[in-house]
Amino acid sequence: MDRQYTRMDAARKLIDDLIKAIPDEEEKRCAYVHLYGVGLMASLLALKRGFDRETAELAAIAGMLHDLLTYVDSAADGMEHAHPCADFAKAQVLDKLDCLTEAEKAAIYGGIYNHSDKRVVGSDFDELIKDADAAQHALRNPMEDFFFNHPRIRRVIEELTDAEQKG
Repeated sequence: MDRQYTRMDAARKLIDDLIKAIPDEEEKRCAYVHLYGVGLMASLLALKRGFDRETAELAAIAGMLHDLLTYVDSAADGMEHAHPCADFAKAQVLDKLDCLTEAEKAAIYGGIYNHSDKRVVGSDFDELIKDADAAQHALRNPMEDFFFNHPRIRRVIEELTDAEQKG
């Protein structure tokens, strides 16, 4: 069976081009680790929560885009980065993808736009992106208490593990 070319591949091409242009190698590495990690976690959580594969794909794309601006432009990093990140993702990637419907682009945009406000419960899709972002921070180093012991992370870990494996 031949490999299938998907919407994810089209998004990755645009995202990779932006990441590859980052001049600092460490920043580039961090971008790949965090953005692709959040994308993978968002896809996993979507499937675990009963969403279809198409929604899991959209969640993965949103995860890969959610902080892209902060790596491409270090001046954009900070507590109030979600809204500029959503606008950047729309202009640099979403508007260039003709394989997504306007409703799908809007869902991805909303997930990025709302990902930083972890205290407010949003749509199910928004919560996927928030949980995936938080989980990637925690699971990149499970010994870092600041992230690992956060209530949102504890809920995600409980969701993903069997009762015998909790701890």
